[in-house]
Amino acid sequence: MPPGELRSISLHWTGGDYAAVFPAYHFCLTGSQEPVVHHTHDLRANMRDVRLRPELPYAAHTRGRNSWSIGLAVAAMQDARPDDFGAAPVAPEQLEGLCRVAARLARAYAIPPAAIRTHAEAALADGYFGARADERWDIARLRPAPERLVPAEATATGEWFRTRITALLADAAEP
Repeated sequence: MPPGELRSISLHWTGGDYAAVFPAYHFCLTGSQEPVVHHTHDLRANMRDVRLRPELPYAAHTRGRNSWSIGLAVAAMQDARPDDFGAAPVAPEQLEGLCRVAARLARAYAIPPAAIRTHAEAALADGYFGARADERWDIARLRPAPERLVPAEATATGEWFRTRITALLADAAEP
C-alpha cells in the first residue's frame, strides 16, 4: 500500500468539455472515446483533516468532505441539465474509465466500495442536492431524462458505480 491514509473516493464530472482539466480533483479523465487520465493534484494534500489548515493546498472537490478523500472526475457535461446533457455528455467509455481508476485507487489504499460515492450522494447527505447553481447533481443520473431529479435516482446511480467497481476489484483479485 502506498504511504498515507485515504478513506474515500468521490466521483464527479467537471461541467466542462471533453478536454477541460480542473485542479479541484486528483485525477481528471479527458476524451470521450479513449479517456486519458490526468493526475492533477497531489494525493498527499488530502491525507489529513483539511479543515484544520484550510490555507494549505488540497483538492477541494466535495464541499466539507475533502479530508482523507480522493476526487476523480470525467471531463464532460458542459452546460448540462438533467434533461439535456449538452454537447459533451458523459460517454460510456468515460464511466468505465472512472470505475477502473476508482478500483485501482480503492485497491491501493484499501478503500472499501461502500466508501466510494458520487458528488450527488454527498450533496444528498449534506443538503445541497439538485440542479440549481448552488446545488450538485454529479453524477445523479447516467442519461438525460425529463423527469425531475430525485434522491432515489442519485442513490441508485451511486450503487451502479459501486457494483461495477466491486466487480473490477473481484476480477483483479482472481489468479
